[in-house]
Amino acid sequence: MDIFINNIIEKLSDRDFERKRFMIKRLKTIDKNIHAVIVDLDDEKSEMLVALSILQDKSKFKLIKESK
Repeated sequence: MDIFINNIIEKLSDRDFERKRFMIKRLKTIDKNIHAVIVDLDDEKSEMLVALSILQDKSKFKLIKESK
């Protein structure tokens, strides 16, 4: 999965009702590793910092909408 700013991703879970959607706000480098700052679409005031390798794991996240 290609990671770009403003992409919308969905966190996958075993249960359908626990799936959450996030928007990638910005990319950040920490100790030469790239991380993404993601925001819950239901609560735009909360941000999470996630390693890029976690977002690219297809068993944890899937791309819903690509930015144009």
